[in-house]
Amino acid sequence: MSSEYPRIVVTPPGPKARELIEREKRFVSPGLGVKLFPVVPERGYGALIEDVDGNVFIDFLAGAEAASTGYAHPKLVKEVQEQVAKIQHSMIGYTYSKRAIEVAEILAGKAPVENLKVLFGLSGSDAMDLTMKVSRFATGRPWIVAFIGAYHGQTYGATSIAAFQSSQKRGFSPLVPNVVWVPYPNPYRNVWGINGYEEPDELINRFLDYLEHYVFAHVLPPDETAVLIAEPIQGDAGIVVPPENFFRELKKLLDEYGILLAMDEVQTGIGRTGKWFASEWFGIKPDLLAFGKGVASGMGLSGVIGRGELMDMTSGSALLTPAANPVISAAAYATLRIIEEEDLIGNALRVGSFIQKRLKEMQEKYEVMGDVRGKGLMIGVEIVKPDGRPDPELTGKICWRAFELGLILPSYGMFGNVIRITPPLVITEELAEKGLEIMEQAIKDALAGKVTHKVVTWH
Repeated sequence: MSSEYPRIVVTPPGPKARELIEREKRFVSPGLGVKLFPVVPERGYGALIEDVDGNVFIDFLAGAEAASTGYAHPKLVKEVQEQVAKIQHSMIGYTYSKRAIEVAEILAGKAPVENLKVLFGLSGSDAMDLTMKVSRFATGRPWIVAFIGAYHGQTYGATSIAAFQSSQKRGFSPLVPNVVWVPYPNPYRNVWGINGYEEPDELINRFLDYLEHYVFAHVLPPDETAVLIAEPIQGDAGIVVPPENFFRELKKLLDEYGILLAMDEVQTGIGRTGKWFASEWFGIKPDLLAFGKGVASGMGLSGVIGRGELMDMTSGSALLTPAANPVISAAAYATLRIIEEEDLIGNALRVGSFIQKRLKEMQEKYEVMGDVRGKGLMIGVEIVKPDGRPDPELTGKICWRAFELGLILPSYGMFGNVIRITPPLVITEELAEKGLEIMEQAIKDALAGKVTHKVVTWH
């Protein structure tokens, strides 16, 4: 396969792609998204995407980590086709759905939450809104703690707790009040100037001291704090993996004050990191856990899993008309079965380990690769200047050159200097190797000054 793909038949973006991009600009608000690449997918298979001009790309993005089973997986296609032919909608807020019940049961068997119940939503954003609702309703407390660097989504509630880029909030105030942000313990680049790889305990202690003796002592009363919301691995901030013991120590402190711990696993969940949920890597059982993206292979299912006693909300207070409709539930049912039956979690570990090993070998050759980090198939490469500061310009050029060569290789991160490697969980080692060869060529070309364009990223 690696010798056959990628296949570039016309320099991207080709004429059909350019024409469609211009049409979108005339009729669609730019608020829709950050267009990382001028690519218009026509079809996909496995971890490959074919665009409208016939170019075939290796995909290291997976539609923002959502296409967990890749594209057009035959089992997923069959399940969805059969379901839509039977009935496409029944509103779980008013009636019952066999497939939605089955999906809830499967998730209940996988999630690291005790005596749990499930709420269903449509996207990661409204899953975070539901998390906020459950937290405040269950505790009767108003305050929420979140992390700087967190991307939680785009609904009003999710925007109100996010702190990824300040531009997300510009022009939308007033937002949901009573939110306080704290720095994430990024081992590579943190506000305390600690090398968290060499001194993980020092980084953890510095954070806990800050939370308890500055935030809780001077900023907000802990007895009025409902929840701390965290990504177990920060996604859009640049695949930031905290020290291994961080969440265990944090949970101890939160438990002392009766504060809930909610994990936003919209990006990290459903096998992405080589576990069903990334919380398992850190040895904790959160009180609440949000999921989305990959659970239905990107087809629009999300939700919150929580301890049963927390989930006893007012009837109808978390009702969303299309949530877990029969077709989406069929997609989720198929996705969860495919991940189990085809051992995609094992594949994420094996191929992810292979990718990190190759990246670390490349890091020995290229000083611009400041840090390589991640779990499973959620990997980030931080591109830096000689003095260690972020280099978003070079990052953008590397990713653009990779695109020209047939690899969808996104850049993002708090400073726009992290290359994101989050392919579908079905990717093979052979295809990953080909993608990494392209990435290395793109680094060489960018360093040699051969690249004039750069990809667009968050700003």
